[in-house]
Amino acid sequence: MNQETDGMSAGDVRVPIRPAFYWSVIAGVCVVLLGLSWLLHTALQKGRPGPEPPAHYRQVQGNLQAVERDGRTVDAAELEGKVRVFACLYTVCPHGCAAVMGQLRNLHLKHSSRSDFQLVSITVLPDRDTPEVLASYAEGLGAGKSSSWWFLTGIQARLWEFMEKGLGMNGPETIPPDERLNPLDVYKHDLRVVLVDRRGWVRGYYEVFHPQPEISSLFCERLDSDVRRLLEDPEL
Repeated sequence: MNQETDGMSAGDVRVPIRPAFYWSVIAGVCVVLLGLSWLLHTALQKGRPGPEPPAHYRQVQGNLQAVERDGRTVDAAELEGKVRVFACLYTVCPHGCAAVMGQLRNLHLKHSSRSDFQLVSITVLPDRDTPEVLASYAEGLGAGKSSSWWFLTGIQARLWEFMEKGLGMNGPETIPPDERLNPLDVYKHDLRVVLVDRRGWVRGYYEVFHPQPEISSLFCERLDSDVRRLLEDPEL
């Protein structure tokens, strides 16, 4: 009797094909590979150094006593131990003040709940920017009742001296009448934002308003990153 049937020997056994089994094996292998990839990525991230801390530029010189928008006199020495962000403002400025204050507002929204963070806006035109005017301006920025954002006015000479000698900013300059955009466009002033650490060191000057939007964006990102870095590490 012939033991071969349809070309198969008696020892040949057909194994039924089960697609679901094979797909489950492939899926399991993929899960394992993804898990190993995630573990490797985590290990590499832990081994990497953290973002570079902002550089030390200079220490803040002198002190500033000025009038806050609620009418009380405040002293910049009160801010020792806090991460501070300074900027010059001019409530009717037709240049870049709105962009600068907008960036400070972003920082305010992110960090205003922290007791170790302070925003400080100093007017370059205190005769016009009275406490009442600054209070209304702060309200428009969403900082009306916030103690973590000062809007300072006072004696112009003292304010300007602190901007220049204290923070290392460029001093305001009178704009010639024929170059003014409007009658209130009196002074050209430094639009950079100044970051100061807990120990009173200036850590950066940021051109958050710049004619080239790409550069403004880079400075805004760097300011945000440096503020977070200083807040996260009290030793910096």
